[in-house]
Amino acid sequence: MTPIMIPKNKGYQMPAEWERHECCWMQWPHDNPKFNSYAEVPTWSHFDIEKGRIAWANVANAISNFEPVKMIVHPDNIVNAKKLLNEKVKIHKFINDDAWARDSGAIFLLNKEKKLGGIDWEFNGWGKFSPYDSDNKIAKFMIENANATYFKNDMILEGGSIHTDGEGTLLTTEQCLLNKNRNPELSKEQIEENLKNYLGVNKIIWLKNGTDEGTDGHVDNIACFVAPGKILALSCSDKQDTFYDQINENLEILKKTVDSKGRALEIIELEMSYKRLIPNDDEPSSYINFYIANKGVVMPSF
Repeated sequence: MTPIMIPKNKGYQMPAEWERHECCWMQWPHDNPKFNSYAEVPTWSHFDIEKGRIAWANVANAISNFEPVKMIVHPDNIVNAKKLLNEKVKIHKFINDDAWARDSGAIFLLNKEKKLGGIDWEFNGWGKFSPYDSDNKIAKFMIENANATYFKNDMILEGGSIHTDGEGTLLTTEQCLLNKNRNPELSKEQIEENLKNYLGVNKIIWLKNGTDEGTDGHVDNIACFVAPGKILALSCSDKQDTFYDQINENLEILKKTVDSKGRALEIIELEMSYKRLIPNDDEPSSYINFYIANKGVVMPSF
């Protein structure tokens, strides 16, 4: 039996999002007719997928001004993608189910020699969307394309559910990682052990709840590191808002904790947008779910 390779034992850790990187991976939206047949949360079939693809193209084309972009595109969508993407975005033909590379794709690592590694976690459609079998194969494809050292972990984890400072501290939410639709067989302590061994962290800050129903509260919508010891966090001053209590509960947790080096955290509060983009949906619009490119930031506007 081949021994299991643990990234931390090999000197690997997950770098901070602002560290210089070779490229950005994305997935082109694919309107799978079987998608969401058993889900409770609406997906592409409930919206205008063509408008969604235009938005994806705008983001990819913007990022390509700062760094190379690699776009995973379902074979059925190649012609459509080529019409909307500029020539700096490289298309990789691969069967996919949906559009979220941060969640279903690989999490890349670096060791002290700056050698690249990648983790292939299990992906189960956020515990509610089906099918997801093709998206569950994307991480391995990305790692092989990058010629990175391959690490496999059978724990279910999405990239948007975690955020690291690159110095040993990790942010996440209990709502997502402890949800029974992810890893019901694992205790909180076992999940922490996996995160520490595979991401090279030694301090995990557990926030309570996020604001995104579809992902069960991913942390990337409510808080992120912008520098070691410095966090940009979603805030809400409207006491009548649905998310007022849980957003302020998260802020209190951040104000009372320290990072892996024992530093008190500097919290930069960013007021949530009170504009609701989806009719009859309470989910707030967040400016925090942005992308840090090399020498540039691409972020939403409302």
